[in-house]
Amino acid sequence: MGVIKVNHFWLPMPDGTRLGARLWMPDGKDSYPAILEYIPYRKDDYTVKRDSNTIAHFAKHGYACIRVDMRGSGSSYGIPYDEYTDQEIDDGVAVIDWIASQSWCNGKVGTMGISWGGITGLQLAQRSPDALKTIISLGSTDQRYYDDGGYYMGCMVGQTLGWGAIMFGFNSRPPDPELVGDNWKTLWLERLEKTPHYLERWLKHQHKDEYWLNNSVDVNHSMIKIPVYVISGHADCWPNTVPRLLQNLKVPIRGLQGAWCHRYPHLGIPGPTVDFLSDAVRWFDHWLKEKETGIMDEAKYQVFLQDSVKPKTYYDNRPGRWIGLSSWPSEQIETKCFYLNQESLSIKKIPNQAMKILSPQTVGQFSGEYMPWFAFGVAEELPGNQNIEDSGSLVFDTETLELPLEILGNAALTLHLSSDQPQGLVAVRLCDLWPDGSSTLITRGILNLSQRNGKSNPEVMIPGEVEEVIVELNHVAYVVPNGHKLRLAVSTSYWPIAWPTPTNTCLTIYSGLSLLKLPVLGKNTNTEALTDFSKNNLSEEEFTITIREFSQNRQSRFDEKKNLNVMEVKSDNGKMRIKESGIEMGSKSLYRFSIGESDPLSARAEYEWEWEYGRGNWQTKTHTYTKITSDLNHFYLHAVLIAWENNKQVFKKVWDEKFKRDHF
Repeated sequence: MGVIKVNHFWLPMPDGTRLGARLWMPDGKDSYPAILEYIPYRKDDYTVKRDSNTIAHFAKHGYACIRVDMRGSGSSYGIPYDEYTDQEIDDGVAVIDWIASQSWCNGKVGTMGISWGGITGLQLAQRSPDALKTIISLGSTDQRYYDDGGYYMGCMVGQTLGWGAIMFGFNSRPPDPELVGDNWKTLWLERLEKTPHYLERWLKHQHKDEYWLNNSVDVNHSMIKIPVYVISGHADCWPNTVPRLLQNLKVPIRGLQGAWCHRYPHLGIPGPTVDFLSDAVRWFDHWLKEKETGIMDEAKYQVFLQDSVKPKTYYDNRPGRWIGLSSWPSEQIETKCFYLNQESLSIKKIPNQAMKILSPQTVGQFSGEYMPWFAFGVAEELPGNQNIEDSGSLVFDTETLELPLEILGNAALTLHLSSDQPQGLVAVRLCDLWPDGSSTLITRGILNLSQRNGKSNPEVMIPGEVEEVIVELNHVAYVVPNGHKLRLAVSTSYWPIAWPTPTNTCLTIYSGLSLLKLPVLGKNTNTEALTDFSKNNLSEEEFTITIREFSQNRQSRFDEKKNLNVMEVKSDNGKMRIKESGIEMGSKSLYRFSIGESDPLSARAEYEWEWEYGRGNWQTKTHTYTKITSDLNHFYLHAVLIAWENNKQVFKKVWDEKFKRDHF
């Protein structure tokens, strides 16, 4: 089937703002169902290669495919004031209505998107525009506070705050003069002046209040009334969304969870990749064309059960096998209980043992990236050997396993503990302990103890008072083989994923009632046969020309003068030329996380981004710098944005803001 491509057209919003859009559709006179991807990541350069290998694929299968840049991004007009705003969702509804009204559309629309686009798809489904019939949501979340923004797992996160710093840089990039015309600079300067630093708002809302509840899907799952295909990966920052939506949505639904990180499944790292594009065609054919594709006769939850691997910061592929479950939660899952005894994890409990832990603030430096995605190339983004982390933690090991443990689900740790300070945190890791002592991270969970009774109304701990708290670990599927041990590690710090609490906190954990509930596949599990995922359909066409290759240097060092442990990730993200437009795009970044081993108030997170965009005599560059620090009572945000046109500075803005610590 031939395909017509329209590289750029304007899509009008009700208030007159114009959004930039791109279209692929069959070369014919019929009307077709449409598939929309609606994100803020620049259709004309940054996502050209991915779009051409992903959403464009569906045009060859009888769909009109539309890729729209959100307000204030790429060459779209307007200002991007924040993530997931009412305006953003209103625009999305207007886009769907516009698409459905076109002569080339038969009135049926589906959405597909990863990350921001996957979240927006869920939010649009809650709005229920008439034309929206189904969505595919990948690498997304239904919980804005717990999963997104700066409060991953309810802790203010050094690395997650980096997402605000990344968007600070992303939002600084100019529109393309060839698309918006001679007023490109006026639009650019207005965008630079009016676009806020997202961290300002996030730091003003430190617990789960109305700000985070707005457009958070979990507030009312029942508002979604159309079929949903939800997809994520074990190495993603959001591995809980698939099982959570399978449990809470009361609509036709399918879930897929692979080994990969924050990427589309056909581009997945670690592999194995899957033929997601063919699978998605089957889904859309079923719900938008009413074809019998058999997709709804297959397992509701298809999940990759990972085999044991030695710890590495990058894998091309993970060994394991695909299994299918007819429902989630599943009757195939059993709960195995292990009690925390002095230095052991056992099915037998030994009461009345008190175990103290006060971790160095440096525990967590081998945690890997909060959101691994290998955006620019191969890098050390996954958790490494956990031995050093384990040395700063309370560890509880099982006996050597005689039979494999096939873990599938969310483990939960119940702790009976007391604290010597009003505030503290608990970081929990499950590890696969090899006979040679290597320790592979399986999954983790973090609890801000002020949120032990809920994330909306934090309460300080009463020093010395014993309380029961529950730490839920991330969803995972992993086989710990016989001959290995299962290790549970508990620490009071996890930097830079979790920002340290204001004081060094010593926790005392009490045996007897402290236990790990581990979900495992039962002995007589019957899993369903799966679709053949072995093929793939990537285009062989080259959409970009490499000018400068990607390179990265990641190092940890000790600054003797400042008595700080410093972790730096310095990246040259490369430079490329977009073939169809001639735009040359390049970037560099530097992340620096510093902390003293016993000084939580020394924590400092710094992020720098430099973006280059140009074509011929039009050359631009932006530089953004973000720094977050804290003292006993406040967080501090310092940020700088500088922009150049043809090597001449045309804009500079500085932010210096202070925010009262609210139970963090």
